Amino acid sequence: MPTTDKMSTENRHGQSGESTRIPSKRNTGKRIPGRWTRLQRDFAIVGWVSFLTASAGTMVIFALVDPAALTEAWALRWKIGRTLGYSLGFAFLWAITAASAALAVFMIRTGPRRGHARGQGRRPPPKTHDPADNNPDLKEEDWW
Repeated sequence: MPTTDKMSTENRHGQSGESTRIPSKRNTGKRIPGRWTRLQRDFAIVGWVSFLTASAGTMVIFALVDPAALTEAWALRWKIGRTLGYSLGFAFLWAITAASAALAVFMIRTGPRRGHARGQGRRPPPKTHDPADNNPDLKEEDWW
């Protein structure tokens, strides 16, 4: 079981103190204080990326479309003002982009663990054969 090393350090203000250094072995089972877990980082990435994408999408959409004009064209006669229209549009875009980002993170985390990017761990391509091998009607034709 790895042990922690106590070391005396001096911070930028000249005050000395003791810090705990956790060895850098992988899978030690100990959580580093102040660090986020992988799940927390994934949620933060999904939330931030989807927020930025929804913000840009909202600016583009509502630069072209007025929410007040949409409420007049809507079949149900709900009284939705501009502010609520902007808010609902942003919330919809944020939900869609969050689902997309979450799916991307899920596919990355659950993808193959072997080196597909380097060409390792792949199945070999299927064997090709002459179509005339199994069909007597094609014996006289040239396929290659």
